[in-house]
Amino acid sequence: MTAEQTDVFGHRGLRPDVLVQLGGAPPIILETEFAPASTVEEDARARLGKLTKDSGYEIEQVVAVRLDAALRRASDLPAAVEATRVEWCVLSGHGGHSLRWPDRGWLGGGIDDLARAIEEVSLSERLVAEGLTILEQGVRQAAHILRADAAETSRTGLEATARLLHQEDSEQTSRMAMAIIANAMTFHTTLAGMHGIPHLDSLRGASGSILRPRLLQCWRDILRINYWPIFKIAIDLLLTIRDAPALTIMDRLADVAHELARIGATSLNDLSGRMFQRLIVDRKFLATFYTLPNSAALLAELSVPDLDVDWGDASAVQRLRIGDLACGTGTLLLAAYQGVLARHRHSGGDDARLHARMMERGLVAADIMPAATHLTASNLSGTHPGITFERTCVYTMPYGRQPQEQELPIAIGSLDLLDEGHASMALFGTGQRQARGDREDEGNVDARVEIPPECLDLAIMNPPFTRPTNHESTTVPVPSFAGFDTSQAEQREMSKRLNEIGRYMGSRVGNGNAGLASHFVDLAHAKTRPGGLIALVLPASFAQGGSWEAARALIETEYEDIVVVTIAASGNTDRAFSADTGMAEVLLVAKKRTDEDSAGCSTLFANLKRRPRSLLEATDVARAIRETLRDGGRAGWLLVGDSSVAGSYVRDKLSSTGAAGIRNPDLATSLLALSTGMLQLPRQREVCRIPMALLSDLGRRGPIHRDLSGWGSQGSPRGPWDIVHLSDAEKPPTYPALWAHQAESERFLVVQPDRAGRVREGCEELALDRWGAAASRLHFSLDFQINSQSLSACLTPQPAIGGRAWPSFLLDRAEWETPVVLWANTTLGLMSFWWKGSRQHQGRASMTLSRLPELPVLDPRQLGEGQIQKAQELFAEFRNRPLLPANEAYRDPVRADLDQAVLVRLLGLPEGIEESLRLLRDQWCAEPSVHGGKGTRILV
Repeated sequence: MTAEQTDVFGHRGLRPDVLVQLGGAPPIILETEFAPASTVEEDARARLGKLTKDSGYEIEQVVAVRLDAALRRASDLPAAVEATRVEWCVLSGHGGHSLRWPDRGWLGGGIDDLARAIEEVSLSERLVAEGLTILEQGVRQAAHILRADAAETSRTGLEATARLLHQEDSEQTSRMAMAIIANAMTFHTTLAGMHGIPHLDSLRGASGSILRPRLLQCWRDILRINYWPIFKIAIDLLLTIRDAPALTIMDRLADVAHELARIGATSLNDLSGRMFQRLIVDRKFLATFYTLPNSAALLAELSVPDLDVDWGDASAVQRLRIGDLACGTGTLLLAAYQGVLARHRHSGGDDARLHARMMERGLVAADIMPAATHLTASNLSGTHPGITFERTCVYTMPYGRQPQEQELPIAIGSLDLLDEGHASMALFGTGQRQARGDREDEGNVDARVEIPPECLDLAIMNPPFTRPTNHESTTVPVPSFAGFDTSQAEQREMSKRLNEIGRYMGSRVGNGNAGLASHFVDLAHAKTRPGGLIALVLPASFAQGGSWEAARALIETEYEDIVVVTIAASGNTDRAFSADTGMAEVLLVAKKRTDEDSAGCSTLFANLKRRPRSLLEATDVARAIRETLRDGGRAGWLLVGDSSVAGSYVRDKLSSTGAAGIRNPDLATSLLALSTGMLQLPRQREVCRIPMALLSDLGRRGPIHRDLSGWGSQGSPRGPWDIVHLSDAEKPPTYPALWAHQAESERFLVVQPDRAGRVREGCEELALDRWGAAASRLHFSLDFQINSQSLSACLTPQPAIGGRAWPSFLLDRAEWETPVVLWANTTLGLMSFWWKGSRQHQGRASMTLSRLPELPVLDPRQLGEGQIQKAQELFAEFRNRPLLPANEAYRDPVRADLDQAVLVRLLGLPEGIEESLRLLRDQWCAEPSVHGGKGTRILV
């Protein structure tokens, strides 16, 4: 750190107050002024883009600091600085563009908090992107060289490479192999000069090229020191390549390592992990998506600070066990580890002294991909690359059918660890492999999987999302186990293995419709000790989906301090915390209870405006969420610093499901009140009562569509009908059906049947039975595309059976149908459906048939005879008036008239509510999950 250096920029007038340089990272400027510090931000911005005189570094980060004016008069300045509160903002820029964090206002805290912020901004996002490009281009070129040579000579080397990586040969497999070799060369560059390890350039021959015998011997020498997880597999892969292409490949990847070193990226180990995720062949079925570094930092900072440990006590910190049993490239585990080290360092400890012990026992990781565990061990080792260790708790788990000599005939990866007996088996006997630091791991009979029940202080994971059901695919019987080219027989055996484990587990929330991620919730729960934390990346359906109900119940009853973080944006990619998922996600953090008296506590739903753009933003947002968890109200704005809005928060039961992903907390307040039968409108002092009931109180749902037209597993009819188009059936049909969505035909409250049921041979009696159970005029939408469809419920002219899109609901009294369908299509009715439904996909609210009875609607039992008659009159008035798509309610005169008719004319609410109701309607239409980014959205 340098203060007031005149010649930093070669111009005295531009001298910074403080220049900070951490390791090989680009320098950071601090500009400081005493409050009110009216020019400090302007001075800070003027430093952006300037080049340092000696090193030529471009200044990309400047911290503007406001100091308490009382420091001018402090007699004991060090003590005053230690006790004072400072305020700051960070200005980041390159090439003339700049960003401010926070967006407005100032961050605040003690001097330690400022030091943490400086550490966070030391990483240049521009250099990360540049490094990733360098690495990716080099790997692609090396893979092309490898495959071009094989095309002219022999594929033997490619097949050997694939066997080492446990994959089929492909372009992606070759790239993965080159990524591992590039990673080893980059790590070599980091180690050069330590332990007598030479630089890569010293391994070149007379021609200027790196000589493979020298490189291999050097790496074998490194193995005698340590670093087996990094260099052993790289050696094995390098030996599969013929001499001629090996020479070119080594030179190209050495250039990559040198380029990364030049830009200071050799410590950015996450680069190889980021690129590795782009190369995974089985992404579709393994659903292995890369957790973005900023998302990983957010999740780590939501969980690590609450670990029950004295951060200044080295021995206590070393006793921590943090695990990721779906580790991928180790991004989450690395983020958690860095959070641990930073807290120990800020408490006065030497975090380097923790490293060997943490690598050997404290950090637990498992994955089914050898290349993934290689990179996990590499990334964790790179935290202190010069410190050696004996072993790791990084395991490559067996997957699929195993050789006959193994104790387990079929393996399902980390989910085998749900079997407590399996968790104590020797690695050699189960086919598992443990990454060691100091020697080869094969044949190590004494090594065991040391992940007993309730051993982890923190389980942090981004588990695979695939579903083990097969409603969509006809070629893959069990999609969740279709990775690594497993056969159909293997997939069935793996599914059977998972079910067998589930049958004897004490608590099981894994659900085939929810996907494998729900089984990893079981795993995290089983391995986390009471008082420990789980921190998981899960599909957004966790917060609202019916198949996740058991998982929510487990968290709500056995955990406390529950936080669910979502991104309230439009577009599935913008609502994801992982790279390339194309689906919305949530972060779940919760502490496992030690006291049963705290059961049933509320959940804090933190709904962010956007995914954090930097590590500093992630850290500050996490701190704001944790402060709100302790001190926040029922709903409000999530503030970072003194005035920057990072999103909103809502406090509600996890089982209530509606609070996730809402951008406007005032809207949430209204919907929370409505769920209890109270209408609380914005800018209205008076709260009105509305008679509400659940659909289950009023009748019963019709059968699922598979019970109407499906087939049994043995090819026998499950349902009595073949569903045919009306043009192919008799008219009028004997068994009319409302089966599929056709948005343009569904603008009116009455919708005509679009299909007919043709009775299958021998199913006449079953057809009569099912007609009695299914036929109704009232139908509800299950997959309600809010930004294109108008109705959440409709009536058919005559009773009809309902299909997948429009299942029927049979009310106990026919006269209740009109008030229920009128209410369902008011803005409040649409909002209630949206609040209760799953919002996994943009512009859509989905409801499972099993959860449909939980939908709150107007209670016709509490309406008088005159009101029932009035509902009939209103239905006649509105049945022929077309409604715009639901997200356009803000500009739909028919919807506004319907709202007024139901609330004022039918229910007798005051006429003065129209203006507040309009505002509430606009607020709902402005929600990203309502409009989904469509051009018809309200402009605010």
